[in-house]
Formats: sequence, structure tokens, C-alpha cells
Amino acid sequence: MSARLLICLIVCVGESTGSGGPVTAIAPGDDFSLSCPSSTGQDRWEGPQSDNTMRVNLNKTEYFLIKDFKAQNEGQYVCLNEKIKLEMKAAATNDESVLFRASEGDSLFLFCKDLISSSLNATWSWRPHSSDQNSTLQPDSAGERLHFRNKDNDFSLTISKVDWGDSGRYECQRFSSSSQYKTFFEVVVVRARADPQQLTEGDDVTLQCEISHHLPNTRLYWINMQTQENFPNPHQLRNVTLGQRNWVCAVFIGSKLKALFPLTLNIYQHLTTTRSTPATHYENMGPGLFQKHFTLISVCSVFSFLLLVLIGAVYWRKKTKEMMQSSSVNDNITYAAVNFRQKSERMQSSSVNDNITYAAVNFRQKSETPAVPFPEFSSNSVSKCKNSGHVEEKEVIYSSVKLG
Repeated sequence: MSARLLICLIVCVGESTGSGGPVTAIAPGDDFSLSCPSSTGQDRWEGPQSDNTMRVNLNKTEYFLIKDFKAQNEGQYVCLNEKIKLEMKAAATNDESVLFRASEGDSLFLFCKDLISSSLNATWSWRPHSSDQNSTLQPDSAGERLHFRNKDNDFSLTISKVDWGDSGRYECQRFSSSSQYKTFFEVVVVRARADPQQLTEGDDVTLQCEISHHLPNTRLYWINMQTQENFPNPHQLRNVTLGQRNWVCAVFIGSKLKALFPLTLNIYQHLTTTRSTPATHYENMGPGLFQKHFTLISVCSVFSFLLLVLIGAVYWRKKTKEMMQSSSVNDNITYAAVNFRQKSERMQSSSVNDNITYAAVNFRQKSETPAVPFPEFSSNSVSKCKNSGHVEEKEVIYSSVKLG
């Protein structure tokens, strides 16, 4: 009995006699919140900061929430003249915790551990909020989301990726031959959402915070994280602007803050062609819409480039064909160089017909020099050419030889 009393003195909430303020012991995995009212609403809690803490302002009161308490959250917290020191519990007690968790991505740690030297046995049971039947949770029958500890009287349970159906009352019962201890956890699942989810500036949207189970005195608020304005749940937001992206659903039981669930709205800016604010248009454009614009511009650029290449290729081919035709227009013409000479006397005597003029015709291709018309030749001109000692070769386009 004395050992149990000693444990309670160590782990239970105590009041310090020094100037450090009261000491509060928090179980690992539990949530804890502090409130600091002030006349201006600008006073803040000062203390250890970590990635599992959040703060909001509501009605000139700053609320500081520690979610899933860890060793890094231990320390002293101060706001104005109020001081409090937080420590982590070393063992579970016969108390009850109320935990709110999001249905997407959150995990849950249910602390169940004793420090007594004797060996204990433990059982976990669960009663869903939608049923009156208790179910026994066992390691061999649990799914992959449930992880049990079973070492050195530590029987803590972890639930990963909390689901809407995990809502309910959990009980960890530890017992030996002479004693029995129980720890309870009331788990409520929350779903914060916007309808519709994709927005354009100027649209209307409804902010809805749903909880799987309503506990007595539960109140829900929506808080604009930029202006710190608060609205009842659900909240209809008209003509949404880019400055209204960040919201948080706050869950209260009475005047005590129990949970905060952030919600970021996906708001895209209207497409404009205003010259004065081109940078603003793209800076505020969502990642999906910006990607579509970039893809469209890329496709248009590639298409324009291919069209220019095609036009250039057609023009080059046409130009080349015209040049080839102009250079080969007269290649199929055969030219003849005709050398005329007078029939010899010997041949004249043996010839039957003296009126026949003989011609020796040598054919050759057209030279590179421009062609001139072939002149008419007479016997006198032939004799003149012969007497001059050389035969003048001239290029002709057409030639005609008359016999007889």
C-alpha cells in the first residue's frame, strides 16, 4: 500500500512551494491547453516551442494547445503573471482522458503503464459510440493499424491513421492477484472540410466541422487565422478572397480548448490579361492551374516551331527545283557543226548528179557560250571559207542538209 502511495505522490498533479508555479503531470499522448485572457488580446504564452503546439486568439484570450504530449513539451510556461510547469507522467492512473483526432492522417497513443514491481496482466476493450457492445482488443486479432506494447508492465496502445469508425470508449484494465487498475480514453474523431474543395476567387464555400460523437457542452468554432475572427460551425463564406485561405476548427468543452484542426482552402485567382499585374496573376495561381498554363504554352511553342520548319522546307524545295529547271532548260538540244567543202573534180566526173552538195556534219553538245543562229551558206561562201585556209565553226540550234 505504501508503494502505491509513493507512486501517486510522484505522478499526480502537485503544487510547488517555490516561485516556479504549480506543476502538472501530463500522460504521454494526451492533449493539454492553456488560456491567457488579457485586455488587449495580444499577450502570449512563452515556453518550449515544438511542432505539436498551436495557438489561437478568441475573444481577447490566447489559447495554447499541446497535442500528443511528448518529452520535448516539458518545461515552464508563462503568460503575464501566470506560470505553470508541465512534466510527463511516468505511470498511468485511474483517470480518464478525452482525445479528439482527425480522421485523415492523425495517430493516437493511449498510455497504459504501471511502475509496481509485481508482474501485471492487461486487457484492452473498446465500445464504439455507435454501439452498446464492448469488444476485446487483442494483438493477434488486431489489424495493422493497432500496435500493442507488452513489456515491463507497459501495455500502451497505438492506433495509426485514425479512421472515422475508431470513435469510442477505450479501457485498459490491469490486474494482479491482489489489485486491479483501470484507465479510460474517450476518443472522438473530427472531420474538417470545405464544400466545394476547389475554389476560384469570388466563389461561395461552406466550412463544415463534423465530430463522430457529441459530448456534453461541446462547442465548435471556425477561426480565420489571418484576422483571428471566429464564426459558429458550420460557416458559409461568400465571395471568398485569396486572403481567406487559412482556417482552423476549434473544439471546446465548456471554456476549455480541447483540439484545433487546420484547414487550408484551395483558392485560385481568376485568369486575367491585365498588363499592370502579370506577376500577381502567376504568383497566386495554384500549382495545378499553373502547370496547365505552362503545358499549353509549351505545346503552342513546339507547334509554331514545327510549322516554321515545314514552311521553310517547302520553300527551299520549291526554290531548288526552279533553279534546276532553269539550268537544264536547253540540255536536250543537240547542236551540229557543219563544215562544207566543194566536191573534187574526180568525184565530179564520176558523179551522176552535179547538183549534189556534200556536207560533212560533226555533231557536238552545246558549248557554254551563247548560241547564234546558223547562217545560210552558198557555194561562194564555202569557197571563201576554203580559200581562207580554215573552216569557221559556229554553233547552231537547228541544221538542215539538202541533197540534190
